[in-house]
Formats: sequence, structure tokens, C-alpha cells
Amino acid sequence: MFKRLFLLEWRSFFRSADLGKGIAVKLLLGFLGLYFLVSFLTLGISLHFLLKELKPDDEPIYMVNKFLLIWFCFSFFIRVMFQKLPLLNIKPLLIQNIDRRTIVNYTLFKTVYSFCNFLLLVTIVPYVIITSRVTDFSNIQLLGWAIAVIGFEYAINFLNLYIQKNFSSGFKKVIPFVVVALLLFCLDYFGYFSITDLFGSFFTLVLTYPVLFLIPVLLVFLTYFMLFKDIQRNMFLDAYLQVERSEFKAYDLAWTNRFGGLAPFLQLDLKLLWRSKRARNTVIVCLLFLAYGLIFYTNPELRDSSMLVFVGIFITGIFVINFGQFVPSWDSAYYSMLMTQNMPLKQYLESKAILMYISIGILAVLSTAYLYFGLDILWINISCAIYNMGVNVPLILYFGSMNKKRIDLDNGNFFNYQGTGAAQWLVSFPLILIPIIIWVLVKSFFGLHAANIVLIFLGIIGLALRNEIITMIAKKYRDNKYKMLAGFKEVNN
Repeated sequence: MFKRLFLLEWRSFFRSADLGKGIAVKLLLGFLGLYFLVSFLTLGISLHFLLKELKPDDEPIYMVNKFLLIWFCFSFFIRVMFQKLPLLNIKPLLIQNIDRRTIVNYTLFKTVYSFCNFLLLVTIVPYVIITSRVTDFSNIQLLGWAIAVIGFEYAINFLNLYIQKNFSSGFKKVIPFVVVALLLFCLDYFGYFSITDLFGSFFTLVLTYPVLFLIPVLLVFLTYFMLFKDIQRNMFLDAYLQVERSEFKAYDLAWTNRFGGLAPFLQLDLKLLWRSKRARNTVIVCLLFLAYGLIFYTNPELRDSSMLVFVGIFITGIFVINFGQFVPSWDSAYYSMLMTQNMPLKQYLESKAILMYISIGILAVLSTAYLYFGLDILWINISCAIYNMGVNVPLILYFGSMNKKRIDLDNGNFFNYQGTGAAQWLVSFPLILIPIIIWVLVKSFFGLHAANIVLIFLGIIGLALRNEIITMIAKKYRDNKYKMLAGFKEVNN
């Protein structure tokens, strides 16, 4: 039966209307995954010798034991962000003559091949092989230790999925886990109680008594059984598999009325950013990437390079890039309804532009903290912010007229490529490369200040001609109106 279910998914992928994009995304992720696999394989091969060189008097495997808790915590964090249980894919199977236990087992069996699990395997296996050759530990001891480590990783795999399905209804239910984790971290950090040493001592004990590997194995079966029973008990179309709907309280958005006819559209976008999982993730990513400049500003070799304008464009315009590239796909669920209303498309686009102007202003103000690295950094960031407002905002709205991919607003997965088409891949190049080329050319001949002034000048021209530019973009939207409507009706993009 597992073979038949696998063939169904295989045919579903290759018969999809979006086969080309699916293959392209999988190839891209495949190359990225291969890079990490090779990196972790190299770590596994060299880990014993690196630790031996670092502390010649200590046994390397004992030092590894002390860091295993950190590995498992990091693994759990990554899984919470990226790993999801593919329950929605099994909806059509519920009306077939297939035993529910088979469906659940097949779904959980797929999670065994999680990428995080492979990262651990390609690290542990070569490390154990090398350790068996250069130390006095027996093969039985190392085998029991390896099974114990892998067992904990798989227990985390199933525990993460169980927690996600039972605590997704509200963050308040997860607060106890966060508080306990922070408390243990503080106790360990300030030296009152070392949880990492205590956790590592268990694996040291496994090396002495290999039979203790049964404890992690039992944890794997326990977490698997908990998740299995939970899914099987709630596997109904109107229960566990139904997309969760939350009730949101009303917020006072009366302040948007000062924008006149643009107010209704602004209110829709603000509610979207607050209520939609994917849109909220976009805002979170923008705030996190404010720290992106620390990678470059702390490196003296990059302080006078074109990377400065790249960082300036990126930091102040990250919301424009992340949110703007999916205009109007954010409204794809009700775009056909919007098109039946007596509204000018120009107003719709102006509201999107104002939202992006506000985001650029906020990010520019927050980025003033980089004044610590010098006035030139702040000067470049302000220049890039004005350029983003005048040039990149109209540019990304223009590319939006080519969007025909529907977006599921409830899918908040960080690796969610739904709605991504050729326009999204192409728009990144002119948004970032054009200002870099202009800045580098002007700076080469006339200096830093002249390059910044040119960026500001281009941004001001774009803002001055905003009315005419948006009018031309609105015409482009009207020309592509029916193509966009047809694309938004295709659910499986």
C-alpha cells in the first residue's frame, strides 16, 4: 500500500500544471541541500581531529556529548520553522477504501526522511567510524552511542510535529516551554547548574553501558505513538484536517481616513499583515534583516565597497522586496471581487505604494542605529531609502502586473514558494543591481558624496512623477486584468 501511495504523489507532482516551477524549485533546494550535506559530512570526518587539536588532554567524544543538547535545541528550532506535517495532502484518501492507520503511518513515514535527520546522519556516521579506528572504544560502545544520538533526533522529529499540531492555536500555550528553556539557559550560563553537562553525562554513561541506548529508542516509539494516536483520532475533514480559522478582534484604523479614498485599501492591507500567517512572516523577516548590516559594517575590507549600497537598498527596502513582489497576489482570493467594484485601479496601486513608503520610512529610522559605524553609513542608508521610494516602489508595482499566481494566506511555512513565478525571480535583479551600478560608476569618477546625491536625485524625480508613473502602471494592470483573474482562479499554483 505504501508503494501505491508513493506512486500517487509521484504522478500528482508530474501531472501538476506547475511542473516547471516545481522542478526548478526542487533543483534549487537540491543544490542548497547538497552544499549543507557536504559541509556536515566534512564536519563529521574532521570533528575528532579538530577537538583533539583544541584540547589534546580530553577525549573528543566526551566534549561532543556536552554539545549534543545545543545541537538538539537548534534542530528543534529549525524544525519548528521549516518542518510541517503534510496532512492536507491526504484529504482525498479519506474517501477511498484505505485503512486510516495506513494513511497515518505513510504520512509519518515521510517525515523520517526529513533533511534535518540526514544532516545528523552524515555527521555521526563518519565520526563514529573514525573514532572506532583511533580510540580504544569498542564497536559495541560506539554503536550504542550512535543509536542513542540518532534516537534523540528522531524523537525530536515526532515531538516537534506533535507540539505544532497541539499548540498552533495560540502562542500562550507555548509560553511554559519558552520560560523553562530560558530558565535552564540562564542557570547554565551563569554557572549555577549545567544542564548541558547533565545531558552529556547520559551519553557518557551510554558509552559505559551501551544497553542504555534503549532509552532514546523507547522515546522514539513513545513520541511516534503519541503523534499517531493524535492524528488518527482527529482525522476528519471537519476537524484536524480543516484549515484553522481564528477570530480576530477589530482594531481602530480610523487614522487611515486621512488618506481619503485610499483608506479602505490601506485598511485591507494592514489587516492582511496582522491576520495572515504568510504576511506576518514577511514583517518578521523584515525586522530580522535589520541586523543584516552587522555582517558587512564590522568588516573593514567591505567598508568602502559596493556592498554598502547593496546593504542600504536591502535594509530599507526589504519590505518592498518581500511584500511588493507579490502585489496583487496577496489579494488573489478576492481579486475578482475587487475588479467588480467601481474603483479606480490607480487608487488601489497608490495605497500599495503608500504602505511601502511607510515601511521604508520606518526601516530607515530604525537603521539610524548604524550611525555607530560612522556618518557615511547613515548617509548611504538614507540615500538608498529615498531611491527605494522613488524608483523601486514604482518598479515593483510594474512587475506586479505580470503576477498570475495565487497565494494561500494561511500557509505560513517559511519554505512556501506558492505564488512565486518568473516575475518574482526577475524583479530582484533591477531592484538591487541598478542602484549598485549607478552608485559605483558615479563614485568612481566623482566620489562618495556625489554617488549618494545621484541616488537621492533619482528618488526625488520618481516621487515628483509618481502620479504619472502610477497612471501608466494602472493601464498595464487593466491590459492584463483577465490574464491575472484566470491565473488567480487556479488553486494549485
